[in-house]
Amino acid sequence: MQRVINFSGGRTSAYMTIHEYKEGDLVLFCDTSREHPKTYKFINDFEANENIPIIRLQYEGGFRNLLEKTKQIPNNFKRFCTVELKIKTARRYLRSLGITQYENLIGFRYDEPLRVKRRKKMWKTVTDAFPLYEKQIDKAIVNDYWSKKSYNLEVPSILGNCTLCFMKGKNAIINILANYPELADEWILDEKRNKEIGGGIHILMT
Repeated sequence: MQRVINFSGGRTSAYMTIHEYKEGDLVLFCDTSREHPKTYKFINDFEANENIPIIRLQYEGGFRNLLEKTKQIPNNFKRFCTVELKIKTARRYLRSLGITQYENLIGFRYDEPLRVKRRKKMWKTVTDAFPLYEKQIDKAIVNDYWSKKSYNLEVPSILGNCTLCFMKGKNAIINILANYPELADEWILDEKRNKEIGGGIHILMT
């Protein structure tokens, strides 16, 4: 069965990719278009140092185009951004290659049992695998590994994935805005544009 490795652009998924990659695997990075600039640098460094090809995908028009199409802003109750920007974007690409059955490697660690438990099976033809969880790899092991590498992700883990994703939680978002206020600009524009087209309001601090 075809193996697909989910590469988010962070340390954990990069660790998983390095340790689990086999020739013939497809490594997919689904770009939300709201990643920190140094995340993209890390991906470039990863490819240059590890000689593992990353397939970069993006929902047509990126995050903002998704908001304009749905006339909504995602929140804790409507988490359609992950589904559309990552899960379905990856699946559309794989289907374009004629791949409908595959093993999906996901980088949930041993210290993230709830993420493993809550993972919902979306398609019968896709088998999810959690190699880091199964091998009891936790955050401390991952961080220790990267501390010894010649390159690293040059941003705090709090800035991983979408910079102001509501899933980070209230305190994390306050911390980010206190230290990186410039990151709020795009998200504020989202709120204004969405209000103008009649969409709902996304409360960052929920």
